[in-house]
Amino acid sequence: MPITEQLKNKIERFANLPTLPQVATRLIGMINNPLTSASDVAFIVGQDLSLSAKMLRLANSAFYGIPRSITSIGNAVVILGLKVINTMVLSLTVFDMFPEDKRSAALFNRKAFWIHSLSCGLIAKFLTTRIRKVVLFDPEEAFCAGLLHDIGKVVMEQYLHEEFHQALDYALLNRFPIFEAENSQLGYSHTDIAEWLTESWSLPAEIRLSLIHHHNPAGSIQSQDIITLIHLADWLCYETGMVIDGDYQPPQLQESCIKMLKLLPRDIDTVKEILPEELDKTSIFYNVAREKH
Repeated sequence: MPITEQLKNKIERFANLPTLPQVATRLIGMINNPLTSASDVAFIVGQDLSLSAKMLRLANSAFYGIPRSITSIGNAVVILGLKVINTMVLSLTVFDMFPEDKRSAALFNRKAFWIHSLSCGLIAKFLTTRIRKVVLFDPEEAFCAGLLHDIGKVVMEQYLHEEFHQALDYALLNRFPIFEAENSQLGYSHTDIAEWLTESWSLPAEIRLSLIHHHNPAGSIQSQDIITLIHLADWLCYETGMVIDGDYQPPQLQESCIKMLKLLPRDIDTVKEILPEELDKTSIFYNVAREKH
């Protein structure tokens, strides 16, 4: 359902919702401009010393597996490419926008949430190499869409804490997927919150629509391929245990999505096999993102 003005006003009474930092907003605008140079990107990123330090740590980690040492942001841009740098900046800034919550993690473990989100991004990125449909999937775009797919949940946890926990309690008690429990108890869901939150973020349509429609790929006539990909990646996280809490029911899988993307059963099996070894890399990403400077 469309998010209402009443709900917007309610959240605004709690606090101003975060907007993307200038460095991320500028990079999103520059990334598809053929005139953008490595030095342009390095200059923008270099203005944020904390972000630059985290990016260098991440660039030299097992997450990217670069065999040589990356010693500067300019070096990182040249070796990793603009798309990867854009992913790193967007990911790290979003982590900073939603710091750890000191309240009880009994129903919503923030670290488990981010590990689930990162795992969804990794699965989506991997599946882009297996899709046999004639469509151009950008692996970095798929990773970003997977990472951010549940961003509405962390907003609800931070700004609508009691309401969100009411829905979580209901989900556990009645064995409902969280998305269905939110709609049943609150009349809106984390996808509605994501739609509003990202209105001013200037995200590519493919990413933004994935956040809004990943529980119902048929809900959008645009970007159905990547929405379907994130829908499948989210479900696979539940299949492999990369979830906030194993007691929550998985979202309903639309069986047609595997056929739509022209994936084979062995592609799904491969994901289940490789994810455990990729989990270490995911933890590295999380630990770097949460470092304090």
